[in-house]
Amino acid sequence: MDRFVPIISYMLRWVFLLLVLVPVFFVVYYFLNRPSCGEDSEAVAYARSLSSERLERLYHDMELFSRNKKVPMTGYQTYNEEAYVPDEFADLDVALVRPRDGNIMVEGCFDHYIYLKFEGVGRLSRQADKKRIILNWGEHPPHAGSEILWSGE
Repeated sequence: MDRFVPIISYMLRWVFLLLVLVPVFFVVYYFLNRPSCGEDSEAVAYARSLSSERLERLYHDMELFSRNKKVPMTGYQTYNEEAYVPDEFADLDVALVRPRDGNIMVEGCFDHYIYLKFEGVGRLSRQADKKRIILNWGEHPPHAGSEILWSGE
């Protein structure tokens, strides 16, 4: 049995190294390759690049879908190839479309997001709300901000 002690000791060192190093590599990889949700991100540039005609049509589509009781409460996950996404939203390069909540998640980062918020649309809207699409980015000031992309008035 004594002859196996060096082999077992050697194997235990490798198992320990794997148990420590593999998670460290995953964490480092995630933080180096995570998307940006700041004002200078590609997702904010994409949202700003949508034409006023597309934004107006998008607002109208969100209004219609927000009133439809058949729309899933969680919305449409556009990154899920197996999920159904209505044609009205199929051209968008976004993560999540939630008509009932009146928002579209353009990009999701670790714990903050880039949203298009549709004022006057969704279950929490009020009649006094103006028809506007507001782009929100970042988590906390000074790295957070918003911008009105479209206004129907």
